[in-house]
Amino acid sequence: MVSDSELVERLQEVLRSSDLNTTTNAALRRRLEADFGADLSHKKAFIREQVDLFLAEVAAKTEPEEPTEEEAEGTAVPKEEPGPEPEEGEGEEEEEQQGEGEEEEEEEEEEEEEDEDGDSGGSRKKQRSDKGNGGKKRGGGFTKLCSLSPALQEFVGASELARTEVVKKLWAYIRENNLQDQNNKRKILPDERLKKIFNVNSIDMFQMNKALTKHIWPLNSEGPISPDRSTPKEKPQKRDRNEGKKQKGGSSGSGSGLLAPLQLSDDLVKFFGTGESMLSRSDVVKRMWEYIKENNLQDPSDRRKIICDEKLKDLFQVESFTGFTVSKLLAPHFPKTK
Repeated sequence: MVSDSELVERLQEVLRSSDLNTTTNAALRRRLEADFGADLSHKKAFIREQVDLFLAEVAAKTEPEEPTEEEAEGTAVPKEEPGPEPEEGEGEEEEEQQGEGEEEEEEEEEEEEEDEDGDSGGSRKKQRSDKGNGGKKRGGGFTKLCSLSPALQEFVGASELARTEVVKKLWAYIRENNLQDQNNKRKILPDERLKKIFNVNSIDMFQMNKALTKHIWPLNSEGPISPDRSTPKEKPQKRDRNEGKKQKGGSSGSGSGLLAPLQLSDDLVKFFGTGESMLSRSDVVKRMWEYIKENNLQDPSDRRKIICDEKLKDLFQVESFTGFTVSKLLAPHFPKTK
């Protein structure tokens, strides 16, 4: 029998070496099953909780004073920074509280397993690789080559670039021209060249990330495709194939990668104040820790304890909480798409 501590230790090793843009909870579980030679289907909720805790710990350790290209992108999780091992049993506690959200996760995992079981020939590793390269659910990650809008083409001097390269060029330009607000390094003061792209006099790095989606398009396309239009078609196909198995639930609208965008609650959208209604779970956790550190909400005597200000009280309905439970408090703010 595999202990929780052994499971968590191996899971963290796998996460640090995985591409979070394409890895799924189901794929992680299958990897662990292969490593330990045991059926871990009863640990789905626990594994998902430990993934969230891992991302939260990495975000909590990230120093926020000087924003980097990765922070501006809101997607990177440093692979070289292992988080401390979470306490055992927290996954089971959230399993009871998340209810239907866990059922939806299990349905998506079952769909992935059925897809892989149906493929002919080749090893499981090859099947997963083929799916990652060809399926819509995986999305291709942020290193995939993209088409750029005319305004962005003029700025970077290229018609096609990976999103990460665009962000690097932007931040290099911002720093070379001292366009960061000296009182708040996350605030950018566009010059005339940047105003042609963002059409504002000031913008923070998270708003800049959102604004870039209008200028970075799928390769060979002539405009952006919003997540709301592109993803809901996937789930109904699964429901047809499974003969009404999931009539009680609709599309998750989120794909399956750990960094796939999820629908946010109205309260969480209001809290961030950027107008974004869909973000990945890891992005939300990262931004939450940015807010906590920026407003000095960690208890000086125990930095694991967070003292809520009025905004956090309104969001979480608690006076204080420990850093490990931020994932649990955020769970109600990822509603299922109707």
